[in-house]
Amino acid sequence: MLPSYPEPQMRELARNILRHTLRMKRGENLLIETWSSTLPWASSMVVEARILGVRPMLVVEPEEAYWTSVADAPPANVGQVGSHDWAALKAADAHMYFYGPLDTAREETLPEPIVGRIEANDHEWFRLVEKNGVRSARWDLGRTSEVSARRYGVDLERWRNELIDAASLDPRTLQKDGARVGELLRRGREARVTHPNGTDLTLRLTGRRPKIDDGVIDDADVKAGNVVAVVPSGVTAVAVDETYAEGTFVGNLIGVMFARGVETPLRGGVLTFRKGRLAESSFESGGEAFRREFAKMGKGKDRPGILSVGLNPRISSIPLLFDQARGVITVSIGRNSWAGGATRTPHFAAFQSLKGGTLQIDGTTVVDAGTLA
Repeated sequence: MLPSYPEPQMRELARNILRHTLRMKRGENLLIETWSSTLPWASSMVVEARILGVRPMLVVEPEEAYWTSVADAPPANVGQVGSHDWAALKAADAHMYFYGPLDTAREETLPEPIVGRIEANDHEWFRLVEKNGVRSARWDLGRTSEVSARRYGVDLERWRNELIDAASLDPRTLQKDGARVGELLRRGREARVTHPNGTDLTLRLTGRRPKIDDGVIDDADVKAGNVVAVVPSGVTAVAVDETYAEGTFVGNLIGVMFARGVETPLRGGVLTFRKGRLAESSFESGGEAFRREFAKMGKGKDRPGILSVGLNPRISSIPLLFDQARGVITVSIGRNSWAGGATRTPHFAAFQSLKGGTLQIDGTTVVDAGTLA
């Protein structure tokens, strides 16, 4: 179970997301989906929506009923989405998802065919929100567990407090820095990352438009189809030239590998590139899983993928959002088509993040020893 939180704290977070991330207006329709563990937070959002003049619709998934149905229902019935669900999504101007379930340990025991059925409708969901311009935000307090905290080496209470604090930050404060870094990445031609830990990596940029995740879904985002935000937010990322990378990148934060739908933490990663390809790699932990999955993947798995800079001053210990901590530099290999890149290697991407590093673009310092210049 999640701890109990003060009502003013829950209401503040709801107001921030409604007004600044989703940019809700009087008379608009809001679809809220939550698991039972985060129902108090969703209820606070219902109240704040009505105060704002927004029309909320709340859908609740009771976790125990979910697990019982997964165990007792025929596999073919798991993950079914009805036409009434799709109709509600299409009719919404905005959507808020309080992510779950909370029992991540139990989730990991599910057979792969069941997981496949549960995730089978993800593509259709993304297609519909983009097609209909449904502004959507996701918040992950309902995924914080002792199991996940141990896996990522973070303190559970600190993780939860940061999720709340960082998601309560007015995201408009990130827009200026995000746009400035994005313009440098778009106009630049060469990026060099250095750090006293041995990092010295040079990448090339090709004029691609960066993906700026500043936590505000504005009209330009909707027009471009960028209608989904994870809160808290704060990162500017660009797909780099997949044919060029020279040097070594030494991660000092917990990175992650996404392979065939599984997230694997990668600690202490050292990535060495020669002639545009990953030539050597080692990890303090997670290396065996990396080598196993890497060997199975196809074309593009060893190519540089993205380069990103974190913007959020309230993030430091949030798993899967380490790259969004202010001044953190991240590089990846593998699939980068989500950011406008050319590598579509299915089911594989690996990320390493660096705190305290320096990033220069065409000689201009963007991050200076971990501080946005």
